[in-house]
Amino acid sequence: MKKLFFVISMMLMSVSTFAQQGTTTVGAHVALLLENNKNVGIGANIGYEVIDNLRGVAEFDYYFKKDYASGWEVDLNAEYLFRLADGVVTIYPLVGVNLFGQKWEVLGVSDSDSKLGMNLGGGVEFKVLPSLAVKCEYNYKTQYNGASFLKAGVVIPF
Repeated sequence: MKKLFFVISMMLMSVSTFAQQGTTTVGAHVALLLENNKNVGIGANIGYEVIDNLRGVAEFDYYFKKDYASGWEVDLNAEYLFRLADGVVTIYPLVGVNLFGQKWEVLGVSDSDSKLGMNLGGGVEFKVLPSLAVKCEYNYKTQYNGASFLKAGVVIPF
């Protein structure tokens, strides 16, 4: 729990430190764990374009209980933005740190674990309105022998 509090505090400080410089985005998405039990989750994120084409993103996801296990993750990523078609399409690679936690409960006995690791991936955003984009993103997490995630959602810049 101390690790989670520390990571969230650092993410909030990093977002507020740059709050005067560029475009801020908020978003929500559905996440799918592609490995093991194919768990589904929901998440939200906030991003800030620190300098031209470099966005920092803080993200939280929760994975619903399935096969006696649920999970959560906190990400802090850097995304390099390639804007195509006059900014209508944006593609980006991402790299960051990730804290992933799991909780198991079987027959009233529970246990939990969390691990710090790396986050690698990429995504694409399609602007559908000046103030709305849809996105699809792939992430690979290094914890627990590695796992792949697919996320789809919306992004609102302001």
